[in-house]
Amino acid sequence: MFFGGGFPSSNVHVYSNGRMRYTYQQRQDRRENQGDGGLGVFVQLMPILILILVSALSQLMVSSPPYSLSLRPSVGHIHKRVTDHLNVPYYVADTFAEEYTGSSLKTVERNVEDDYIANLRNNCWKEKQQKEGLLYRARYFGDTNMYHKAQRMTTPSCNRLSETMKSLENFW
Repeated sequence: MFFGGGFPSSNVHVYSNGRMRYTYQQRQDRRENQGDGGLGVFVQLMPILILILVSALSQLMVSSPPYSLSLRPSVGHIHKRVTDHLNVPYYVADTFAEEYTGSSLKTVERNVEDDYIANLRNNCWKEKQQKEGLLYRARYFGDTNMYHKAQRMTTPSCNRLSETMKSLENFW
């Protein structure tokens, strides 16, 4: 019925005074009563069109960040810079120096350092999970070689995170 199809059959059951009676309605009559379907179809498709339009506009309104923690030539982040406090390397576009100065530059560098620390925490957690998983499997299967390999596994992100946090403590 939503798309103008009506009921699947032409028989309509009507209850009147407790009795059921049949009313027959021809499909041709219904089609004549529907009128022009062009406007009806447009009105029915309007919610879908609005969703598509809002989605397209929202994609246009999203801006890319002014920096990247890694070299990204496809976005234009090709110029290497380093933050003042933690010496975190990051990459920017050609127009970065003109657009970001003073307090806005400090805000960007603070965001760079926050992202860097968040990445280190995430990578540290992953490295610890890998090491613990390998230790668990070594114990479960009784494999001494795997156990020694797990013991020798390093966690470089955890080491960098620890060093970064120490330098933050010394800074404050």
